[in-house]
Amino acid sequence: MDYINNLELAVDQKEHLKVIDSKIREVMPEKLYRHSLNTLEYANEISKRFLPDIDLYRLSVACILHDYGKIFSYEELLRTAKENRLEITDFELNTPPLLHSFAGDYLVCRDFGINDDKILKSIKFHTIGYCNMSLEDKILFISDKVERSRNYEGVESLRAIADKNIDLCLLEVYKNTIIYVVGSNKLLHPDSARIWNNICGGI
Repeated sequence: MDYINNLELAVDQKEHLKVIDSKIREVMPEKLYRHSLNTLEYANEISKRFLPDIDLYRLSVACILHDYGKIFSYEELLRTAKENRLEITDFELNTPPLLHSFAGDYLVCRDFGINDDKILKSIKFHTIGYCNMSLEDKILFISDKVERSRNYEGVESLRAIADKNIDLCLLEVYKNTIIYVVGSNKLLHPDSARIWNNICGGI
């Protein structure tokens, strides 16, 4: 909460973030709640050098709510997606680690009354990204993976890159994610190759 008070936002925007913070603190496990705040904090650190060109409020809301879908079980997410006929592919429906994000935009809209398309898109695609990502969405994608509580080999190097070049950091974080997924014998989203090529300068 104190961190929210220090953000460079209008008073009403800070108050809205505080309301969201209160709600998620009640329903999220402590570790997930801390990750959400850490993602918000790290994203705002990165964003400072892009002001005033970045939409800090939208980014902040997306950061603090990006993992809201994780409070629901896979079965609950699956039922919600099917009952509300959400636009989610069969692959995404059958890949539990991804479903929280692809149903997350609907859940955030339903439970928090947020209808902003940019915020909802950020939340929906924070796990795999998309081609030609906005600056705000690049920062959320990176911050989710390298916020200060993350501890894995190479994370310090990624943070150092984030401090200098956001696009290069996106490339390195995406590469790291693909290597992790493949190395763990997990399913790779069908769009990942296309997004990777786009990040590398392709179409």
